[in-house]
Amino acid sequence: IDKEGHILTNYHVIADARQVEVTLHNRKKYRAKVVGTDRAHDLAIIQIDAPGLTPAVLGDSKNLQVGQKVYAIGNPFGLNGTLTTGIVSSIRSVHEPDGMAIDDAIQTDAAINPGNSGGPLMNWHGEVIGINTMIYSGVGQSAGIGFAIPINTAKAVLNDLVTLGRVRRPALGVRTIPIDPELADQMGLPADYG
Repeated sequence: IDKEGHILTNYHVIADARQVEVTLHNRKKYRAKVVGTDRAHDLAIIQIDAPGLTPAVLGDSKNLQVGQKVYAIGNPFGLNGTLTTGIVSSIRSVHEPDGMAIDDAIQTDAAINPGNSGGPLMNWHGEVIGINTMIYSGVGQSAGIGFAIPINTAKAVLNDLVTLGRVRRPALGVRTIPIDPELADQMGLPADYG
């Protein structure tokens, strides 16, 4: 996403990794460090130290249209640098297998398979409009129903992930405590539990 080597991917891609390695299109491999994670959005930022990087252009997912042509790039089944094409089939909210919701997920029929997660979904201008995240399939491979996290969702949290390593979320500032008979008596409450 920038010349400093920050890379946007899915949280589930790096979540259990003891070590993260990135292979560029020129087949050079780099060890990456995890800079920030956001499990709630299934996003992560990793960073490599590589010279001469050209960052991807982050587009706008707000005005996507059903029927619009899209391209998915990834490494399905270890086949590096695979490009598949399809259309935006729908924009809908879906739940990942772990129950996390993706609001306004981009549904596509571009072939997305194991190994595509964390890769870009691009428009015909070559701009990243989504992060390929999951498929609906009974057999664990593409059935023509894939989903991407909208890039606008990612852009909303990128700065926090890069600078803080996490996403700042608002807090209500309220704390609850159980009421026992002693506290109820001290506060003059009619109930001695709750």
